[in-house]
Amino acid sequence: MESLFDKWKTRIPKYDESFRSLLFDPLSKKYGAEGEKKDNLGKTFSNNYELYMYAFFLGLYNQEYVPINLDSKKVDFSHAIQHWGSKTNILTRKDFTKLQEYIFVALIAKTDIDLIALDKGEITEDEIVKQLIKTMESFTNGGLILIKEKLEDNPGYLLNPTSYLDMILHKTN
Repeated sequence: MESLFDKWKTRIPKYDESFRSLLFDPLSKKYGAEGEKKDNLGKTFSNNYELYMYAFFLGLYNQEYVPINLDSKKVDFSHAIQHWGSKTNILTRKDFTKLQEYIFVALIAKTDIDLIALDKGEITEDEIVKQLIKTMESFTNGGLILIKEKLEDNPGYLLNPTSYLDMILHKTN
């Protein structure tokens, strides 16, 4: 039997399609870019999942749990959680898959799930994973909204070298 973590990390979380052109296209490189390629493209994040993880933690730290509107089209970038940050490049970065574990622990803490019911067989692992993904998507959506609002208020905000850190460390409201 797979662990709950192993089952969760095979999933591909989604986001509101409106953020593709608003945030993902301008801030992150689909399929990755590192070093000079990233700089030449003017991207802040080397991969879409990096922006997704940042938005998750931004939403989590600001307690911005905002489910994706039911009328919105949900999309993903076809990359399962288990592959996020799984490669190590000796020159540019270390493997950061530990973040997967941190996200999972946060999701367990922030999702109203009954692990005893799981143990008793009253609820399935798939049902719990679905709840965890909903929580993940909701905090990420909240974080993406915060970034969007910050850019609407000040389009040049992200030009500050500490802007992303500032958003995490301080309430963005």
